[in-house]
Amino acid sequence: MPTQFTHTTRSLANDRSVYTLVAWLLGTVLLGAWLAWFLLGEVALTETSRKARLEVRQLPHHVGALFSGRVAATTLAIGQEVAANDVLVELDAGPERLRLAEEEARLAALPPRMAALRAELVALEQARADDQRATQAAIEAGRARIQETEAAVRFAKNNEARLKEQSSAGGIAQIEALRALAETQKLAAAKDAMLADLRRLELDRVTRAHQSQAQMEKLNGTLAQLEGEMGTAHATIARLREEIDRHVVRAPVAGRVGDAVPLHAGAYVTQGQRLASIVPPGALVIVADFAPASAMGRVRPGQPGRMRLDGFPWAQFGSIEATVGRVATEIRDNLVRVEFVPSDPAIGGGNAVAGMMQHGLPGSIEVTIERASPALLVLRAAGLLLSGQGRQQVAATAAPAGSAAR
Repeated sequence: MPTQFTHTTRSLANDRSVYTLVAWLLGTVLLGAWLAWFLLGEVALTETSRKARLEVRQLPHHVGALFSGRVAATTLAIGQEVAANDVLVELDAGPERLRLAEEEARLAALPPRMAALRAELVALEQARADDQRATQAAIEAGRARIQETEAAVRFAKNNEARLKEQSSAGGIAQIEALRALAETQKLAAAKDAMLADLRRLELDRVTRAHQSQAQMEKLNGTLAQLEGEMGTAHATIARLREEIDRHVVRAPVAGRVGDAVPLHAGAYVTQGQRLASIVPPGALVIVADFAPASAMGRVRPGQPGRMRLDGFPWAQFGSIEATVGRVATEIRDNLVRVEFVPSDPAIGGGNAVAGMMQHGLPGSIEVTIERASPALLVLRAAGLLLSGQGRQQVAATAAPAGSAAR
């Protein structure tokens, strides 16, 4: 059947323009290049933290008040260079100083009292020894008199017996025999009295020895009590001095005062109140906080990263190249702490921001966790979608790839 558009059909059949061939060829090349990049190319997967900051490797030391009280003197100033144990703030310790003076005065009075007691003990011991010797001499004298009396008693008994025999024979009067008997009885009674005195002397010696021993034990107890009071006074003085020293706030380490509470003499501070922060000198590290799902098992030591400081546009000042140094394995405040070590070229001043690095500068950091082909990323996204894990995880996986591709 003849067509009604023969001229149009003929024109189309005879159209063999070179531009069309070039366009098709260029499209084919671009498609092939895209397919090659899609299948063989690599893009970087990154995780970004907006909570990054520069810190010294040795963390800053926060200085607080150990006691509540009024400020007596202060030398705190932001940016001040301090050495270890430098006095920063001195709190009023008037009551403690008065108690310390009282304890020192009481302690000073104890040694003379103890010396007097020791001298009294020595004198008492000497007196007891002298009394023992005197008593022993009296006892020995009593025993000698007893022996003398015994001799007299024996003589009297013999004389009595002789006179009694003579009286019985009529040689002498009976009165003489009776007088001899009375003398014998008198001497025997004197002997018994001397024996009683001797026993009394021995009992008195024992009694006085016990009394002296009791008095010495009492003095020893008083001396031990004073020694205990001296030890207690020493401990109390040491405690009061420590309390007074704790009223003085000192720098724990050498460094620079990074932050300080404005104080003046007479200001009141509470116990535990943070007064200052001392930033020690040392190398800087980058500390960042990541979400656990982004960091746990994905961010590992050795991975490269790049930090951009807030307030310093990276297009003008550049960025800080870094490497992951340590990754926390525990979650704190629903975040994971990651430490980065700045690379040497950045520290050496290879870019403008390197000369501005100091403790406390905030910024953001991104770390390259993996390099993969776009095809693999698409397959991962499809796998997540098909496994029912939700569009949010797909978006979380695809977003870093899109940002890295851009």
